[in-house]
Parts: sequence; structure tokens; C-alpha cells
Amino acid sequence: MNKFIYVAKNLEGKKIKGTYIAEDESYVRESLAKNQLFIVSIKKISKKAPSAFFSISGRVGINELTSFCKQFSVLISSGISIIDSINTLKNQPYSNLLRKTLQKVEDDLYEGMMLSESMKKYPKAFPKFFSSMIYVGETSGKLDEVLISVANYYTRERKNKNKLKSALAYPIVLFLLMIGVMVVMLHFVIPTFISSFSAMDIEMPWLTMALFNLSTFFRYNWQYIGLTIVIVLAIIYLFSKTEKGRLFIDRCKVTLPIFKKINMAIFTSQLVQSLGLLLGSGLDIITSLEAISNIINNKYLESQFNRVILDVKKGIPLSTAISLEMKLSAVVTEMIAVGEKTGKTDKMLLQTNEYFDQEVEKALGLISTLVQPILLAILGAFIAIMFVAMYLPILSMITSIKT
Repeated sequence: MNKFIYVAKNLEGKKIKGTYIAEDESYVRESLAKNQLFIVSIKKISKKAPSAFFSISGRVGINELTSFCKQFSVLISSGISIIDSINTLKNQPYSNLLRKTLQKVEDDLYEGMMLSESMKKYPKAFPKFFSSMIYVGETSGKLDEVLISVANYYTRERKNKNKLKSALAYPIVLFLLMIGVMVVMLHFVIPTFISSFSAMDIEMPWLTMALFNLSTFFRYNWQYIGLTIVIVLAIIYLFSKTEKGRLFIDRCKVTLPIFKKINMAIFTSQLVQSLGLLLGSGLDIITSLEAISNIINNKYLESQFNRVILDVKKGIPLSTAISLEMKLSAVVTEMIAVGEKTGKTDKMLLQTNEYFDQEVEKALGLISTLVQPILLAILGAFIAIMFVAMYLPILSMITSIKT
């Protein structure tokens, strides 16, 4: 299979750029012509179709869904039918998972199934939030607009994840550097001082002796120390894969200082954006909440949110249910309460997007203002203790010589 990049025009004369996977150029021209797209220029750019946007989780990633939504929207807005659009998109350089899923979706469409109904069958490719939005687009006749809204939503999600990764990168490097410095000092530097002081028969203070004993223990038992660390990490990993373990770890993420601030800010931002988008698209409150429940990546918060759904089903207002079951920002419950009174909950939520994005940035700022100085202080204290411990015997020797 070859990969082609093309520029085509639709019946309105609008230029559309894209890529296509096919055996030869003639097949590309023929396929696009069926979709009322006429080639202006085409070029073969590779012999093999890459597996783009590869996801190690076995699911379609956010980047790929964003790209899919944008291309799908362009095709629909150009007047191309849903089934022909899917036929075109399945030949794009997406991951194998998405391409194979789109082939199955196309088969379902030929059998008369709705697009959203088909997508619900493949949750690894299309999350419930995504298929719910597609349903709204299909039934309202505004599929192209809904697809752009979903693409914008995933773009914001990706930005928040990238901000979190960037904020964590430096502290992680600093922590590894700190561990590296400690290992080098204990394994290589301190033993040199031990042999020198032993040769000079210097009486050593308790601090120096304690550090020497620690270094000796580390040098002669490093294999066991390393094995113990590996075993502990393996136990933690296996525990995290159990239901109780996942719940415990996820609870720590939203209850421990600093982590709580960051993770709750990200969750609140996600909740506000997704709920506002779903309600604004015309879905009822229960369906919207159930769709959001499926995209919460925290078991502890998911269990709380499911209790919110149960409360709402009992007739309790959403703002009250959130206040009872979850410890979210008062701004969220107040905005939802106002929206419930005015009948404009979706607009109230969407208007606060920027505010909660700023809250995420403030929370991530805690990493640089708190975590980094703490790590630097620990590293500095360790080096200072070693420096004092190494030079106390020398100062003691100099003092005794003078006297």
C-alpha cells in the first residue's frame, strides 16, 4: 500500500488537503471523485502506510480523535454523506485500531445502523462521551458543528495533559539527580575519606562515624538494597492493578496535599467543559452525566460522581448533589445552581472554561513554587551534612596540632 498526499476541490470550489492510502494514484482519483472531490494535485510520499498516533494503551489516543473529528467535519460540511466520509477516512494514515474500526463502522452503516449506534459498539476507539456527541450531531443535523466542538474539547484536554507533563518533568529530573548524587557520594566519595582517615589514625566525631557506617552498609549491601527496591516497586505495581489498589492510589491523588490541588483542578476543568458541551448539544442531564462518568480516569472520583448521578435520578438538583457527594470548588456548584434557576446551565458552564483553565495553571504552578524548592533543600542539606562530616575530623586534627 502507498500513501498519497493530495489537494482536491469540492463542487463549491473549496480546496481540501488530505492524505490517502491506496495501491495506486488512479484508485485515489476514482475514490475521491465518488465523493465529489476532484484532484488538483497528488503526490506519493511513501511506500508504506505508517501506524500513526500509536497508543500503547490499546485505545485510540486524544491526538488521533482530534484529527479524525477535524477531517470528518470537513468532509461532512463539504456535502459528502456520512458513509462516504467514513469510506474516505478509513484509508487515512491513522492507527491500525482506528482504521479497522472504521471498516466495521462502514459495514454497520451499510446495514442501516446509525453512526452513533455503531460507534458505541467499539469503546476502545470511541469513548461513550464521543459516541454521545455523535448521536447529538446526527439527530440535530449539525454533525459537522458537533465534530468541531468535540475536536476543540480534545484539544483543551491535550493541552492540560501537556502542561502537567511539562510541570512534572523538572522535579522528576531533579529527584533522579538527587538520588544519583547520594549514590555517588556514598559509594565512591566517602570510602576515599574512610581510607584516608584510617591511615592517619584520626579520632572521628559521631556524625562522621554515622556517615561512614551508612556508606559501608550501602557498599556491601547494594545488591540487597536494589533487590528490595525492585520487589517493593513490583508489589506496588501489582497492587495498583487490583480494584482496591487502584481505588487507594486514586484516592491519594485527590486527598494528599499538592496532588489534591492539581488533580482536582484538572478534573473540575474537564467536568465543566464536557458537561457544558453535552448539555449545550441538547442531551438531557442524566445521559450527559453518564457519558462523563465513562471518561473519568480516577476510580475514587468516579465512585463519587456515580453517587451524584443516583441523586439526580432521585430528583435532587445537580448543584445540591455535587455539594453532598463531592468536594468541588464552590464556584462550580454556584454556577450550576444559577444555571438551574435560569435554565442555562450549559452556557454558565461554558462561560467558566477560561477561569478553570487558569485554575489548572495555578495548581500546576505549585509544583515549581513548592516541590522544586523542597527537593533542592533536601539535596542541599544532604551535601551540607556530608561536607561537615568529612571536614570535622580534619578541623579536629588541625586544632590538636596547634595545641
